[in-house]
Amino acid sequence: MEAPAAGARRALATGAAIAALWLFAFSRWIVTDTVVPWDSKNQFYAFFRFLATSIHAGMSPFWNPYHYGGHPSVADPQSLIFAPAFLLWALFDPAPSLRAFDLIVYAHLLAGGLAIGAIGLRARWPVAACVLAAAIFMFGGAAAGRLQHTGNILPYSLFPLALLLLQIALERRSLLLGAAFAVVAAALALGRNQVALLLCLVLAAAALTTVATNPKPLRYLRERAAVLATMAVVGIALIAAPFLLTLQFAALSNRPAEVLDIALQGSLYPPNLAQLVVADIFGSHHAYWGPGGSSMPEVALTDDSFNYMFVGSVPIVLILWFGVVGGGAFRRGRLFLTAVLIAALLFALGRYTPLFGLAFEWVPGVSMFRRPVDGNFVLIIMLALLSGHVIADYVREGLPRPRIIASIVVVASALAILASAVMFSQRLGHGNAALVAVLTTAPIPLGVIALLALVRTPRARAIAAVFVVAVSVAELLWWNVAFRLNAEGRSYYEVLHQPETADAQVLAVLEQAVREGQAGGKRPRVEILGMGGPWQNLAVVRGLEAINGYNPLRIGFYDRLVSPGEGNWLASLRDFPPSFEGYDCALADALGLEFLVLDRAIEDVPHLAHRPVADVLLAGPRAWVYQLHDAAPRLKFTTRVQVADADALRGDGQLLNSPLPDHALIDDDTPPTRSYGAAPNADAGSAQIVAWRTDRVEIEADSESGGMLVLHDTYYPGWIAEIDGRAAPILRADVLFRGVEMPPGRHHVVFRFAPFSPANLLNALKLALH
Repeated sequence: MEAPAAGARRALATGAAIAALWLFAFSRWIVTDTVVPWDSKNQFYAFFRFLATSIHAGMSPFWNPYHYGGHPSVADPQSLIFAPAFLLWALFDPAPSLRAFDLIVYAHLLAGGLAIGAIGLRARWPVAACVLAAAIFMFGGAAAGRLQHTGNILPYSLFPLALLLLQIALERRSLLLGAAFAVVAAALALGRNQVALLLCLVLAAAALTTVATNPKPLRYLRERAAVLATMAVVGIALIAAPFLLTLQFAALSNRPAEVLDIALQGSLYPPNLAQLVVADIFGSHHAYWGPGGSSMPEVALTDDSFNYMFVGSVPIVLILWFGVVGGGAFRRGRLFLTAVLIAALLFALGRYTPLFGLAFEWVPGVSMFRRPVDGNFVLIIMLALLSGHVIADYVREGLPRPRIIASIVVVASALAILASAVMFSQRLGHGNAALVAVLTTAPIPLGVIALLALVRTPRARAIAAVFVVAVSVAELLWWNVAFRLNAEGRSYYEVLHQPETADAQVLAVLEQAVREGQAGGKRPRVEILGMGGPWQNLAVVRGLEAINGYNPLRIGFYDRLVSPGEGNWLASLRDFPPSFEGYDCALADALGLEFLVLDRAIEDVPHLAHRPVADVLLAGPRAWVYQLHDAAPRLKFTTRVQVADADALRGDGQLLNSPLPDHALIDDDTPPTRSYGAAPNADAGSAQIVAWRTDRVEIEADSESGGMLVLHDTYYPGWIAEIDGRAAPILRADVLFRGVEMPPGRHHVVFRFAPFSPANLLNALKLALH
């Protein structure tokens, strides 16, 4: 039994070593003046800024009017609304910097690394083993290659803490720790992506395994019934409503489910396993030539970041030597880790094994996501934990008993994987480069094998273990920290925080024109196209109501009819379907689209059939800013009402029923309560917006006969209309928008977004069960 003082010193040394490694690693981004790139800034940082701005403006962040004409951010898993650390920071900082955002992400990895260290301490690993496992977790494989995918990194980082709390809560039968586990697990689950789903399944499996492997499982379960009940009640209470809203959004989105054949394009190609050991075997640190869309159509949904797996040559050699050949991976207490590792690998391989297909069909939630390669996150966690176990075995017991046949099989399999990666590279003309990467890596694991084989005494083994861990960590830091896949110059993204001269000029022209329109009672919308990655969601940061953005999730009927696409960084990505054939079509006018920011003259925009009538506010060289004519006002009050199918298309793809300036087109799924007939005069009275917030619009309306009031804001569940404080049904009007029937007289109308109202949650539940 370890003395308390010795245990405290070991814990302090472990925590200090892990924190020091973390600090050194992430200082590399600062020293090189880089930030985590791509989705991290183009999408997640922009949403974080919206969250912070909304809070400090006293507005709800649940509805984002600056994104795709209006977006239910409360239901979007990528909005960061339910990420506690981001929410806490946003409470104190109205305009978080790029560095602040990265720091919060890094801090999540540190928390996970410290929890890995604590798990190791509980298993009585030496400090060196704890540090190695934590380093692999923080810097290895998917954690490095996909650091830009903030939504995946957050649940990944929370998993070790959740696992630690689960173990201790069950061991001590603590209701308080059970509740703490539920809070952390709920934060993990609220990532609401495939990584979160897989990690929740692993946590559930860990709990079931703990019960099943107890000598008296029924008694064990009975004694911990209160703890398990606390976990369930607290967890469900925290996640139920957000999950219902996300399921509601998913059912109404552009991608309610994936098709298996498409999802399989996100499979891990088997030769990719060579990259666990050789970091640059596919040129990931220079010019990637490995599996992906450009080289293999069958794995087109993967790329260099999805496929990056490097955890270090030394840990893999140790796991194969001590864990597989020596049997350490199959000891009691580790079989669960090994089983999960194998399952994660089979899942990630996707089309190359049957597991993903079975999970896609039978495991709830899997069919909502693409890319089996997400299993790599689970794989890296299990490799980290098993690495700690085998290093601890070596320090305590020395070398495993030789097993000739097992050794031959393992070595042959490893060489075959390396050879397959070199052969794949050879087919693409990079065989020599791949072979050189293998040969330059080989001395490290061979040297470690020689060192461990020569050391005999327990003290010498402890020293050798420290040396081996130092080599492993150095290899990870050299290859995986602040490199091509997770670092890019900070200046490229500064338009999102502090625009430089050329960008500032473009924004000044645009924002001045928008302010002038708002001062005249208008609420103009904009489209930004072709300006590069950081501009895709710049409207969200700047508070500009945009009809496009960057997000794989969009409201389904809006996406289908307007076709703004997933991203707008290239002008060629913008489609103009017949329902939205140009910037002066009926839908564009109804949206109130008035300003365009383009990377070229408008006549050079691909796929655009004709140049609309527009004034040039700025003609290059950084951007072209246009002001369109005849954009419709945000409000329309009319007695001319047409009831028809708003989604109906003609044979050529054009809308069968387009919105007209003097008519209100009401969808036949939400018909009005009375017949309006063919009114000779469309003027039903007057209406004006008297107060506007992101989630609330107040309108004063006055008429003698009543009529249909149309607010050209996106129709979506959760919006409530009130006339003089009394609820009124919202009708789908003018294809995309909200309408309400007005009685005669002067009235105060309020549209407010109430996603957590009992009525909307019930509607979401019905939609999810449909």
